[in-house]
Amino acid sequence: MVGDGVRNTIITSGHSVGGGYTTYNSATAGIDGFHFLARDITFSNTAGPLKGQAVALRSASDFSVFYRCAFQGYQDTLFVHSQRQFYRECYIYGTIDSIFGNAAVVFQNCIILVRRPLKGQANVITAQGRNS
Repeated sequence: MVGDGVRNTIITSGHSVGGGYTTYNSATAGIDGFHFLARDITFSNTAGPLKGQAVALRSASDFSVFYRCAFQGYQDTLFVHSQRQFYRECYIYGTIDSIFGNAAVVFQNCIILVRRPLKGQANVITAQGRNS
């Protein structure tokens, strides 16, 4: 998937756990399969901080590559579900568990932007989901 830049190509939804979805199904985009490539695209979940978990992107794609992409959300922004993934020159916006999952992931030259959490919450950038 090739976009016209993170400011011009934006894929968005507002699904969230607070809106009746599971964390898995709240994803604006869910990527499966092999060798997926995304470049110059923003994946955004606009549910907001009050709606709880709301995933902008969920990836279970083996050998997936995200280049110059942005991932915007609050709680649980980027769900690196499984497999092997590579992110280069990406922007990740979030509050609690901004990046979470069970994948083997490399972030190269990425910028992680921490948003202001709700009162009583604390920012957590990553939360891995491995059992071992």
